[in-house]
Amino acid sequence: MYEPFDPAQEVQDELNEEDAEDLEETMVVADMTGLAPKRPILFPVFDPGKQMDAQKERVQNASRQQTPVDIDREGRLAAIKGALGASLLIWLVYAVGFGLFIFALTRLFKIF
Repeated sequence: MYEPFDPAQEVQDELNEEDAEDLEETMVVADMTGLAPKRPILFPVFDPGKQMDAQKERVQNASRQQTPVDIDREGRLAAIKGALGASLLIWLVYAVGFGLFIFALTRLFKIF
């Protein structure tokens, strides 16, 4: 009859009774202590001082990451026109898509 291979049983057979007990007591299957949340999930504790410190730190990090841009008035207007043109183009695609959808529905159901 076929017996499944059990490596733990092999190790247990080789060790004597005292060594096996010591081994079981010191074994760590999975250390999940770092997975616990730092604050309670159900009832969060709001610390305004900590939030203000975090906000100041975010502002300081953001100011360090930004690089100054030297741009003249014409360049700024060109950037604004480009952004507006892109948004209008996206709007146009949606408008044409919805128009084609409504046209297809009217032809499909012969409402008009």
